[in-house]
Amino acid sequence: MLIFQVVGYKKSGKTTLVSQLIQFFSKKGLNVASLKHHGHGGTPASVEVTDTAKHEKAGAVMTGVEGEGVLQLTVKKSSWRLDQIFAFYHMIDIDLLIIEGFKEHDFDKVVLIRDERDLALLKRLSSIKAIMTALPLREDDYEMPIFKPNENEMFCEWLVGRLGDL
Repeated sequence: MLIFQVVGYKKSGKTTLVSQLIQFFSKKGLNVASLKHHGHGGTPASVEVTDTAKHEKAGAVMTGVEGEGVLQLTVKKSSWRLDQIFAFYHMIDIDLLIIEGFKEHDFDKVVLIRDERDLALLKRLSSIKAIMTALPLREDDYEMPIFKPNENEMFCEWLVGRLGDL
């Protein structure tokens, strides 16, 4: 399973880019999965009026519902390590996992830069393979390609070459 991260601060375009990457690589016949870090505090939103929500409220640490080939799981744990989460993905024969967020982890990544304040990410984060920004950055000043936000198709094609034989 190949892993690539899309990172940046809130409202930088991460979800839009991840959605386009999923669509692009899915059309190429890959089994693509995503993992999003809920970095806004609290727990991820869930549907509160379902039977499985009632099971969870009653004390179940794991609930699941399946219908027409779709399986939804909710698992409560005090905290998760990425390797524990990846175990679920490995069971499904995923070709490419696109991670949105978890910026401090050391996977190949593109960093989305909104404004000058975000440039600090380029010094703080590891494994940066590309930058996406509307700022007038010079590629000569960085050791990786710089893409504009409207160059998502070009970025997808670059990523194909970067990921190797898919």
